[in-house]
Order: sequence, then C-alpha cells, then structure tokens
Amino acid sequence: MPCTMMIQLRRFLRDQSGATAIEYAIIAAGIAAAIAGAISILGVSVTAKWEAVSTALR
Repeated sequence: MPCTMMIQLRRFLRDQSGATAIEYAIIAAGIAAAIAGAISILGVSVTAKWEAVSTALR
C-alpha cells in the first residue's frame, strides 16, 4: 500500500496539465493591471483637458 501512495504522489507532482491555464491566468492578470493603470493615469489627464475645454467655452 505505501508503494501505491508513493507512485500516486510522484504522478501528482509530475502532472502539469493545469500549468498552461495558470500561465494564461497570470498573463491575463498582468494585462488587466496594465490597462487599469493606463486608465487611471490617462483618466486624470483627460478630465483636466475636458475641464479646460469647458472653461474656455463659457
């Protein structure tokens, strides 16, 4: 019985079937963070421009 447990443990440790999904999830999280950062930075700039235009039109 212990031999069977060791074989199953070795199979589990060598199994990489979920590795690709995890890699894609990490890439997607990085892209989402970059987009959120860009929106945050550009949002302030765009808001300032719209306020300048609004003030100029008054």
